[in-house]
Amino acid sequence: MKNISIWIKAFRLRTLPLALSSAILGSFLAYARGGFRWSVFILATLTTLFLQILSNLANDYGDALHGTDSENE
Repeated sequence: MKNISIWIKAFRLRTLPLALSSAILGSFLAYARGGFRWSVFILATLTTLFLQILSNLANDYGDALHGTDSENE
């Protein structure tokens, strides 16, 4: 169970709402112009989530390689 909590911390879930805001705003604009499609919204949301999580993991990996992060942080 401890391994799962480490991974979830590394995902930095608090960064996800800001990342999703662009997909949500784009969907609102598409809806206002009559071009909203659920399939595009779902795919954009999933892509945004996965790219943000991947970016967070890559950042942590790079910090670990360069010794930027330590046990004390």
